[in-house]
Amino acid sequence: MNKVQRYLHWLRRIRYCRGFGVQSPSAYRFIRYVINEHYPYYAYDELRKELPHIDLLTRKRMELYFRIANFRQASLWIDYCRRDDNIATYVQRGCQATRVLNICDSKHVIDNSKIEVLRICPIDGCDTILDVALKHVDDCTLFIIEDIGYNDTAKRLWQTLHESNLTSVSYDLYYLGIAFFDRKRFKNNYIVNF
Repeated sequence: MNKVQRYLHWLRRIRYCRGFGVQSPSAYRFIRYVINEHYPYYAYDELRKELPHIDLLTRKRMELYFRIANFRQASLWIDYCRRDDNIATYVQRGCQATRVLNICDSKHVIDNSKIEVLRICPIDGCDTILDVALKHVDDCTLFIIEDIGYNDTAKRLWQTLHESNLTSVSYDLYYLGIAFFDRKRFKNNYIVNF
């Protein structure tokens, strides 16, 4: 996606900036202090020097994963994407106790694992992974679906997740979607300008 398209997309979602209009205090806090946090975290400069080859949009996503890891403090982050060491680097800087497990080559691993955080990219087998993973969610589970705004497979996955009775609160960031499964919260989908 080129710069002009990114700016146009950002302008279309301008009314969804930084939690404006969100009534739920917990959703507002998540949008304001995790998704759209502009405070420069301690590790950002180190990570920019360590990984200078990352493009702007990828770095923006990786910094979001850093903040999610810091927020969630999960012991295991399951990744169903093509192997990318950058995500492990960012997630583990956000929470050193988090282990990143890439399951792209082994579908049975998810059956035996408690799912705390799961990131799914629109690649072969992602539908199956989502179906299996939905059987293992609890109140603390968080799912991330990549590329929901412009990839047909990802749109279909996001729609399935969004319509699921298990999903409580979800956040549509265009580039990715984040879903929670906390049964104590009312079902709601927030559009966020990311």
